[in-house]
Amino acid sequence: MSAYTATPKQRTQRSKLSPALIAAIVIAALYFGKEILVPFALAVLLSFLLTFPVTWLERWKLGRTPAVIVVLLFVFALGSGLIWLGASQLSGIVERLPEYQTNIGKKLQRLRNPAGPGLARALNSLENLKAGLNENRPAPSGSGQPPAPVPVEVVSTNSGFLASLGVLSPSLIHDAAIAGAVLVLTLFMLINRGQLRNRLFRLMGQGHLVVMTTALDDAATRVSRYLLTQSLVNSTFGCLLGLGLYAIGVPYAPFWGVLGACLRFIPYVGTLVAGACPFILSLAVFSGWHRPLLVVALFAGIEGMTSSVVEPWLYATRTGISSLAILLSAAFWTLVWGPIGLVLSTPMTVCLAVLGRHLPPLEFLHVLLGDEPVLAPAIQYYERLLALDEDGASELAETLLKEKTLLDVYDSMLIPALYAAEQDRHGERLDKERAAFVLQSTREIIDDLGERSRAASESPAEEADVAPKMSFICVPARDEADELVALMLAHLLRRAGHYVDVVPVGSGDDWLHRALNKGVDAAFVSALPPFAIFQARAACRKLRKLDAHLKIVLGLWNSPLASEKIKERLASACSDSIATSLAEAISAIQPPETPAEAEIEGVAANRQIS
Repeated sequence: MSAYTATPKQRTQRSKLSPALIAAIVIAALYFGKEILVPFALAVLLSFLLTFPVTWLERWKLGRTPAVIVVLLFVFALGSGLIWLGASQLSGIVERLPEYQTNIGKKLQRLRNPAGPGLARALNSLENLKAGLNENRPAPSGSGQPPAPVPVEVVSTNSGFLASLGVLSPSLIHDAAIAGAVLVLTLFMLINRGQLRNRLFRLMGQGHLVVMTTALDDAATRVSRYLLTQSLVNSTFGCLLGLGLYAIGVPYAPFWGVLGACLRFIPYVGTLVAGACPFILSLAVFSGWHRPLLVVALFAGIEGMTSSVVEPWLYATRTGISSLAILLSAAFWTLVWGPIGLVLSTPMTVCLAVLGRHLPPLEFLHVLLGDEPVLAPAIQYYERLLALDEDGASELAETLLKEKTLLDVYDSMLIPALYAAEQDRHGERLDKERAAFVLQSTREIIDDLGERSRAASESPAEEADVAPKMSFICVPARDEADELVALMLAHLLRRAGHYVDVVPVGSGDDWLHRALNKGVDAAFVSALPPFAIFQARAACRKLRKLDAHLKIVLGLWNSPLASEKIKERLASACSDSIATSLAEAISAIQPPETPAEAEIEGVAANRQIS
């Protein structure tokens, strides 16, 4: 019996279903195993956060175990103090609620009757009139009035120790158990972190030692910096909020500041609760609306400055994930792990993005979650031109010009984009209309960038004093794309003070003869792959035939081949040097330095100093 062989279509369907099946299994494991995974994740994050103080204590000749115990005791004392402060302040607020009943009643009355007592009296008159009409209405015919409803009382039959403690006691005991498990796991991880790393390396294999070490160090650094930065930002937020509430006169201002700092660790929801609680209390405490509105303005100002200015500036270099990824991860982890997942969403997403950065099978996580540009500048530029968006492509080039030089813009954006367009054109993936649009738009952008860079480089007075240094000629090997790169090279050479003549495509040998008769120091042959080596060889031979002593620089722009491989392909010394970028082409015509002259100048300078 012959073995069953899957068809290519079936193999393709299996390859498409495999990632979806793996994702479904992972999500199901996260959801059903949250009772075990949540304490473990909290312990890992706490160990990341507390590794720095533990290491600092170890440097002061304190053993690892005592250092871990000291740090955990400090954290436990700090948490217990905050809980005690919150409980005592909250009990004070509850005890004084009856004192605020009058203000609450007045505000509710104003909300119910916003038009004043006149409208209220009119509504009461209408209600009385309606009641009088109902009393004069005859009773409906029938067997009599319906029987009065029998009151029903629900009696709870639960008894026991948990029921006697109150309704919230089971959840409190559950949370206390999770907190104890987190502390125990954190203690174990901090004391045995070296052994845990070694076991993980043994599990992953020694062949992945470099990758795993880099990934773990990167994840620990990013998560630790994020948690420390968030703690600092939230603490500053709580201090400013507490001081502002104290200045306004809101009772228990320190408590609201501490509560706001703690709640800001919960993305999105915690911030709203931190601002709503003191506002509601101000409504109950103060008789008017002036101070409650001041509370709203205070919270909006501090939160707006923190979330719009401080956090984007600080977190942009510490998380490595995009703002959209933070929002989506918050929704995902909340659905999977509940409220605690909302707290853990950003650190967990940072860890996943770091793993995607270093592990090739998980690279899609880095693409989906990372904040780095997904497409290179050249691909973005080419994509805008394919979409017939010349303004967008020009804006990309101008933005890159603000960060880099004109040479970098040409070498890193325009030439690779033209290279991609030539590949698509020769592969019949780019139609003639779009190809013509790409070339024409690039020509206009080259002229515009050249004018902008020339205007910003030097003042006119300085340009007038600089005489042309050398004379060059740029010869396109084949088509308009080669001519465009020749124009880029001409712009760069002219900015350096040289005289450059660009031979147009299809101009014939007469133009070339006239340019050579003027006298040139070197000639550049511009050829943009693919299929450019034969045309470049023909152009070089033509120039060599016209002037045997002419220095020729062959530019095979953005070629994936090395210079030695290109010389082997040419099979003749038709050029003096070969360049694959504009930077290499410019370096090829620069006069070499004379070490003897430099040494003489250095000796003279030393004599003057002595």
